[in-house]
Amino acid sequence: MNSNISLPGLEGVIVTKSFEQDGNYQLHVELERVPHHCPSCNQVTEKVHDYRIQKVQHHHIFGRQTTLFYR
Repeated sequence: MNSNISLPGLEGVIVTKSFEQDGNYQLHVELERVPHHCPSCNQVTEKVHDYRIQKVQHHHIFGRQTTLFYR
């Protein structure tokens, strides 16, 4: 999704999906992947063993209640 709208509090995230369902605006977001140190071997890697999606209540956007799904 390409958009030039800046959403308050969401600078620096990548919006992967957005839609409205039952009057609730849902945004699926993630951060850009960056190299980090493996906790086991301390090598620098960009691989992640597992992701979980966190459901986060957000402020109203465009006058609609908004839920973030953060990966």
